[in-house]
Amino acid sequence: MLAAAPKPDPSETAAERRARLDANAAATPLADNVVKQDVEIPGVPGAAWLHPQAADPEGLPALLFFHGGGYRVGSIISHQGFASHLASLIPARILLVDYRLAPEDPFPAAVDDCLAAYRWMLDSGIDPARIMFIGDSAGGGLVGAIMLGARNQGWPLPGAGICLSPWVDLTNSSASHTERDELDVMFGHDDAVTAASWYLDGHDPRDPLASPLFGDWEGMPPMLVHAGDHEVLLDDATGFAAALEAAGVDVDLRIWPGMIHDFQIMYPNYPEAVEGTEAIAAFVRRVGR
Repeated sequence: MLAAAPKPDPSETAAERRARLDANAAATPLADNVVKQDVEIPGVPGAAWLHPQAADPEGLPALLFFHGGGYRVGSIISHQGFASHLASLIPARILLVDYRLAPEDPFPAAVDDCLAAYRWMLDSGIDPARIMFIGDSAGGGLVGAIMLGARNQGWPLPGAGICLSPWVDLTNSSASHTERDELDVMFGHDDAVTAASWYLDGHDPRDPLASPLFGDWEGMPPMLVHAGDHEVLLDDATGFAAALEAAGVDVDLRIWPGMIHDFQIMYPNYPEAVEGTEAIAAFVRRVGR
């Protein structure tokens, strides 16, 4: 279905592409009985809580969600449908954040904004052990970057991290970029190269806050890493999991046969997306307190 869809107009600006994607996503309703509450966080372009209506939000695990989109597109609107279903399934409260996007705001703007969101959660009195970071694609990279950044700041670490099809190596030089480029219609090698150039704007791609694969992971909390076998970022996921394991981190790695990039966010439309999202919920329930 994705391969058969009309290709984006190459003259389309970043702002036009963002608006188009948000308009498409806005047609997807929130999960039944999940409410959305906009909140203002200093230094963050936008944020919203999603949680089951009948639950006491403060008694639930708190997930800080960094959306994907290659650091160029994506928003609260584009990811609120998936996040609402996840909030209902776990159950949990999920803080979705907007962060500044490239090319207007290159690295480290996204990292700074997401760190500000985490600092706000800590300052709000939320127990860091009850907080988990979650992100897809570029957002999966931000999960790693914000963990490393929080440790650099001397802040408490969250209880866990969840990386879905994570983009953690912005050198885009792994073998899967070549071997799976024709299989992944969601995010190919050329897309990755262009997006990385916009985001990095000449910055070193091996900086761990841009490419967490190259970070020091000793002492970090449990991590879930999921990816599809058909995506160019397969080696990002497996390489990241290997680095985590080598550092002594508890890693839950699963590679899904035949799946493309970011397949989980298509929940509940496909059985693999349902199974993957249920596995995320089980992980949260297992490691959460």
